[in-house]
Amino acid sequence: MNDKIADINKKKMKVAKVSLFVAIFIVLLKTSASIWSGSLAVLSELFHSSTDLIASLVTIISLKYSARPPDEDHHYGHDKIESFSALIQVLVLVFMCVYILYEAVSRIINPPSNVNIDYYSFLVISVCIVLDFTRSRALKKTARETNSQALEADALHFSSDILSSGVVLIGIALYYIEPVFDPIAAIIVSVIIIMITSKLTKKAYDSLMDKVPKGMYEKIKNVITSTEGIEGLKNLRVRSTSSKIFIDATVNVGRTKLFYETHEITEKIEDKIKKIAENADIILHTEPVESKDETINDKIRIIVNNSGYRCHDIFTYKYKNRITAELHIEIPNTKALTEAHDTVTRLEEKIKNGIKVIDDVKVHIDKPGLIADEAEDITNKSNEIVRITENIIKENRNVLNFHHIKVFRLRSGLRLSCDCEFEHSIPFDRVHNFVTELESKIYIKLKELYPELINIIIHAEPKGQ
Repeated sequence: MNDKIADINKKKMKVAKVSLFVAIFIVLLKTSASIWSGSLAVLSELFHSSTDLIASLVTIISLKYSARPPDEDHHYGHDKIESFSALIQVLVLVFMCVYILYEAVSRIINPPSNVNIDYYSFLVISVCIVLDFTRSRALKKTARETNSQALEADALHFSSDILSSGVVLIGIALYYIEPVFDPIAAIIVSVIIIMITSKLTKKAYDSLMDKVPKGMYEKIKNVITSTEGIEGLKNLRVRSTSSKIFIDATVNVGRTKLFYETHEITEKIEDKIKKIAENADIILHTEPVESKDETINDKIRIIVNNSGYRCHDIFTYKYKNRITAELHIEIPNTKALTEAHDTVTRLEEKIKNGIKVIDDVKVHIDKPGLIADEAEDITNKSNEIVRITENIIKENRNVLNFHHIKVFRLRSGLRLSCDCEFEHSIPFDRVHNFVTELESKIYIKLKELYPELINIIIHAEPKGQ
């Protein structure tokens, strides 16, 4: 991206420098023609071209300055200098036009006697028209490609020269019929220049005032709100410089989304926006909100987590039009039963107040789980546990094969795990029931002999595919 911006800036600077040299040549030609002829129309053209020369200098300075990267004093870069330089150029043109209008009126009232218009004046103006036409086209093309207001202003100067030079040619031609046509031509040129500059003035002013490009706000809003995973758009602000669009938005995302899911959603939005605004500088802020696809269990988990606790094994059921929620909540320092009970009671009330459809909450108090408990593999020392487990599994005809029976000792107690294979065509819910039944049978049998047993996990695998 930086290389692309550098190429654009180089291209803008190259065409601006060529325009400067052309402007110098035109000013020299018109100066000689103005001194030779004494024509006000030619003088107005000299002033006009002089402003082109100044404008070209301002353009080069502004392009050089605007190409600077953002710094500690200008966090959004220096692009707006182009709009500022465009306004300066317009103001210079208008002041020149006011002077020409004043001089023209004076000559109409008091016609001068030292006007000497000949073929040289016609030749100079004609050559200048050709040069103006060539430079105007080159500048407009580059201005469109690089979205440069400074080059657009420069192009406007050269294109207005074509029109005004044409009027001057007619004026000095009609001078031979009536001398008053010379100041009249100067007046027409001034009016043309003022009319042409009004559009550029508005564009430069809009850029300096951070006006949103027409239709851009609606396009960006549609891109954001139509992105999957977005629950709503809270705030959107768009501002532009001559070549960049800055977008600042706050979007609502479901509070159950994981961090990486939220990040992926914002990346999708940025990619979509850059398809309609390639040079966009985008800042997206996400806010978690309750989403329409949240389950009761999701809401319970959020309430508990927001209270500073962790929970698991959440189960909700409906009996006689009453909904009950059961869950395990990890409470620190469970030795203090009274304190733990008071904490759980407050959480139960929070859940019922936060989720109105829940009538009753039953909580199993748990000790906080460790991030990674130290474990010892004691399978080789647990022959009886393995034998009992194997016998119970063999009794279940749905299990086609089993393997990897493991017994681990942790500080919290004994844990047993096993892999069981089932026919792949059996529906998942039936396999789940088989696994639950096996886990319960093994746990009940072993718990009598090994009170320290705390958990049994059976991993189901498909077979026969």
